[in-house]
Amino acid sequence: MPARFFIDYQNQNDWLPLAGTLQSPINIDTSLAETVTAREASSIKLFFDSNQRSFFNNGQNLQLLCHGKARLNGRRFSLVQLHFHAESEHTIDQQQFPLEGHFLYRAANGQTAVVAVLYTIGRHNSAFEQVLQQFANENAEGECALDTLLPMDKSYYHYLGSLTTPPLTENVEWYVLQQTMSVSAEQVAKFEKIHGKNCRNLQPLNDRSVLHFAEK
Repeated sequence: MPARFFIDYQNQNDWLPLAGTLQSPINIDTSLAETVTAREASSIKLFFDSNQRSFFNNGQNLQLLCHGKARLNGRRFSLVQLHFHAESEHTIDQQQFPLEGHFLYRAANGQTAVVAVLYTIGRHNSAFEQVLQQFANENAEGECALDTLLPMDKSYYHYLGSLTTPPLTENVEWYVLQQTMSVSAEQVAKFEKIHGKNCRNLQPLNDRSVLHFAEK
């Protein structure tokens, strides 16, 4: 049975507020991304406290409330929640992917950061299957090995944007991982049956820079 939500992805122009020039998602043109070195940026370090997750439907997406830490460009963040979008919200060189995962973090000063993972069609993903089971059953508690939803290589594209659901708050740090992960076509279909299509339209880049950091 499909989940119920308060926002309508078929009428995104009705979302408020829409003002601002730093909106997400964007197309990442790899030929224009500015390469940064280890002197200018740092690797992403992610740590998860346990496998226990809580399910939550906030009226905009299905979330797993999680516990964990991150070091993003040398600063400490705490993991708040994980959710998914189908199809992907970000595109790479105009290529859209069947699924995108958002690991949402927040720093002590209130700064929000999102680590985004793009998924291709391929092998069955056992960790994503755990997510699907929790979403389908609307379980308050469940288990999911979050680290297996992320690639080993944490090379990323970085830019300053916004939340992709209302209130579309800006000044969000985005780290879109370059390395993709795989899920099966059946798993994507199962997600869409539960959640529906929930990707925001691409937004103008305007005068923003996109940085590329290669971990290796």
